[in-house]
Amino acid sequence: TYTLLYGIMFADLGQGLVLSLVGLYMFKKMKMALGKVLIPCGICSAFFGLVFGSVFGNEELLNPMFYALGFKEKPIEVMKSATTLLVFSIGIGVALVIVAMLLNVASSFKQRNLESAIFSHNGICGIIFYSSIIAFALNIVLKLGINTKLLLIFGIVIPVILIFLKVPLGQLVSGKKVNVGKVGDFIIENFFEMFEVILSYMSNTLSFLRVGAFVLIHAGMMTTFNSLASITSGGVAGTIILVFGNIFVIALEGTLVGIQVLRLEFYEMFSRFYNGDGHKFTPVKVIPE
Repeated sequence: TYTLLYGIMFADLGQGLVLSLVGLYMFKKMKMALGKVLIPCGICSAFFGLVFGSVFGNEELLNPMFYALGFKEKPIEVMKSATTLLVFSIGIGVALVIVAMLLNVASSFKQRNLESAIFSHNGICGIIFYSSIIAFALNIVLKLGINTKLLLIFGIVIPVILIFLKVPLGQLVSGKKVNVGKVGDFIIENFFEMFEVILSYMSNTLSFLRVGAFVLIHAGMMTTFNSLASITSGGVAGTIILVFGNIFVIALEGTLVGIQVLRLEFYEMFSRFYNGDGHKFTPVKVIPE
């Protein structure tokens, strides 16, 4: 998923191949582990650059290829498809958040933690609740004909109640004695926790807007350098501007995209199924005689 998101956000056929070659050099010659990461990221960037029709910031160079494939015009015009790209980004975010929740369910069942697997906001109830909110929003926008009353009751209200009562229900299904402490403290604590959970669903999903935003930023930055080069009417000065622009974008945006994708992975996905508790693993040491 890291490679996939990186490729979408840094979509450029030429720059992606350069990034892969740089990564190959870093890995083979400089023995840097980061280079091994850059190789697939660059290849994925080159692939999506081919899809978007971008080569070293030139958005028209691959148009003949699209015409030869039977398209009347370029399928995806980045700067003219801003809304579509942002909606697409939200769709990717929804899918990846649900995948992260499914990983939590699988992991929790392996640990026999039924509270986390079934009743937590990242468990089965959380998946139903989150999916129902998305379905509810799509039904309003696209008029899908979904029964909103049933969706509201079984997809939102009941899961919210189960998540709110996850501690006693988890103890109950695990065969333990129900103990939640003081009822008043339990209600207040879980009320604010539910409020935070709902906000986290919204913020985690909207955070994926940066995927589409960086596609637009990349195209915008390269358009700027192409415009500066065209002012000079080409020649040596224009070539220097384009070369400098591509190096600048590969270095700057390549780094920024790497950081932003890492943030999405850690906060929006990894934190939903990773649990840092446990005991340090100390392997048996064999002392040779």
